[in-house]
Amino acid sequence: MLKLQSNNRYRPLKIGDFVIILIFLSALFFIPRVEGKKVRVIVDKEKEFIYPLNEDRILKIEGKIGIIMIEIKDGRVRVIESTCPLKICMKMGWIKNKGEQIVCVPNRILICIEGEQFDAITE
Repeated sequence: MLKLQSNNRYRPLKIGDFVIILIFLSALFFIPRVEGKKVRVIVDKEKEFIYPLNEDRILKIEGKIGIIMIEIKDGRVRVIESTCPLKICMKMGWIKNKGEQIVCVPNRILICIEGEQFDAITE
């Protein structure tokens, strides 16, 4: 007689698995998000500009393939116009929390939100 073997490598999830997944997912909601104080714009690793987030303005920055327009408003930053072909930097939308970034690869422009110089651990 031929015996059929099952090659099922996966096992069904058990209650312990759900508990572990739930702990990790709930931790994502409790990680503190710190609003930034300034925005740093780096162009092709050569030029660097720093602007406060509490002053509304529109910036025109010359990138590798053209001009990119950045809007700072209400403590947030976004790209409102770009010469890059896919416009992924524009689709990123608003950013405002420390550590968030918008990157325009064709223009070689990095926009990142920064907070205070020191955090609670180093003080």
